[in-house]
Amino acid sequence: MIARDDPADADITELHQLLEAYDDVLTATLTRVRDAIDVAPTSRVKNTGTILEKLERHGGSWLKSIHDLAGMRIVVDRDRNAQDALVSELIKLFGDEAREPKVIDRRESPSHGYRAVHVIVFPEDMAVEIQVRTRWQHEWADMFEKLADRVGRDIRYGQPPETEVARLLVGAADAVAGMIGAVEQIEAIDPANASLVGYRRDIAASLHRQRGLIERLV
Repeated sequence: MIARDDPADADITELHQLLEAYDDVLTATLTRVRDAIDVAPTSRVKNTGTILEKLERHGGSWLKSIHDLAGMRIVVDRDRNAQDALVSELIKLFGDEAREPKVIDRRESPSHGYRAVHVIVFPEDMAVEIQVRTRWQHEWADMFEKLADRVGRDIRYGQPPETEVARLLVGAADAVAGMIGAVEQIEAIDPANASLVGYRRDIAASLHRQRGLIERLV
């Protein structure tokens, strides 16, 4: 276990060895997904600094309880129905492992505006988190990451920023996230709804406006 403060050299060495093992498993998992499904995933293994920061934020934890040490992301350039179909394919693809895939649906329970479906799979009994996002969910997450870089990374976990301008931007981002969630629900149950064209236009305009305001922040 990594301590909250000043981890020992032995802990850091163990962490590096663990990350190397995860990197090998992630590479094999990425190839498996690409070969079986017509998608173009991106991937990453968390770096040491990010892991220590996460452990400190949660008061210390066993490393293997962190499901996103190795992560993969797939962006579906369509609606929630296509997202659900891809999630089902991933569950089937990794359903023969010793541990069954675990699904975390951040559309039904958004994390501070963040929406996606996370499929945690266990090749070689090691957790690999696969984020499945629609295009709108991905664009929103990308915009919010840029905002967090400007006003403080803790806004990703619900902490209010220090300035009034930043608070207003976070509030606006939350509103856009809610709009995306509502529109994607309509798409899922009534894809021919005539109002969707206007709603999508509103989302695109809102995201564009948010990015512009974030770029102007000092």
